[in-house]
Amino acid sequence: MVFWLIPLRFEKTKRVKILDKYIITSFLKTFFPLFIIIMFILLLQTIWLFISELAGKDLDFSVIMKFLVYAMPRLFPMVLPLTVLLSSIMIFGSFAENYEFAAMKSSGISLQRAMRTLAIFVFFLGIGSFIFANTIMPMAEKRFINLRKNIVKVKPALVITANQFNDLGDINIKVSEKYGDNDQYLRDVIIHKKATRPGNFTVIKAVTGELKGNEDSDLVTLILNDGNHYEEVQQTSYKKRKKLPFTKTYFKKYILNIDLSELGDVDIDAQQHSKGYNMLDVSELKAEIDTISSIVNTDLEKMRNQLAARIGFDELNKNVKIDTLQTTVNDTLQIIDYFDT
Repeated sequence: MVFWLIPLRFEKTKRVKILDKYIITSFLKTFFPLFIIIMFILLLQTIWLFISELAGKDLDFSVIMKFLVYAMPRLFPMVLPLTVLLSSIMIFGSFAENYEFAAMKSSGISLQRAMRTLAIFVFFLGIGSFIFANTIMPMAEKRFINLRKNIVKVKPALVITANQFNDLGDINIKVSEKYGDNDQYLRDVIIHKKATRPGNFTVIKAVTGELKGNEDSDLVTLILNDGNHYEEVQQTSYKKRKKLPFTKTYFKKYILNIDLSELGDVDIDAQQHSKGYNMLDVSELKAEIDTISSIVNTDLEKMRNQLAARIGFDELNKNVKIDTLQTTVNDTLQIIDYFDT
């Protein structure tokens, strides 16, 4: 009897191996095309989101390809789960539609046993995804952010976007509207001039403005009309600062020359920015968390000491003997008696 069962068991094992190979092959044939399609759709969405940073810059094809390649890893956390979900639904839906599950059941193979190979595959896929997210994604994110910042510096005269502050040379400029044949005319201009000391001390506001420049020159001329020039005066004492805190000048026409020579020479591959949680791996994130926790604890201790020093809490009981104080056993004021439920 035992020798009669051995061929049956061997035959069943062989059928299971063939079935596992069939299921994993069918899954992978659906997985990779879906992965490419979903990645392509999300890449198009990424291009649409950052189209303002790419359009009108005369970028080389290699720069655009770098932008797409660096943007792909940051899409993996969205693409991979969707691909696994849709592939599983399509494969097992096809099995159920073609009565292949019934054939498996009649052969003595349960649903759990049929799905075991895919479960193992998805488990190792998850481990690979973690390794990818811990190594490749931080590097790609760093290059992606730096590439975006470097692209913005190319042709900075085109960087001015309506209704937001734009970094242009040594000023920050905001306009409510751009119009004209080449968008050279500006309306409701607000300019913050950069200074050596931290802070915002010079503000220029104008009703209209005009950008003039030459392709062969590194200077851009900004002509402002009907506006005011505000500047905070740096006084040596508080009384003088209170007496003359700032100066205000009205102008009919104000010409501002912006030097763009340093911004014109842009290295697209420069890696100047390395701060950001999405640029760190697990070990670096742990170190950053420890650093932030230490800073927070130090700040809380300083705040606690400052509050204690201000209210004098530590000095209250120095001249009072706690044992001589009389304590009341019962509360003589019953607040609850004065209110209903």
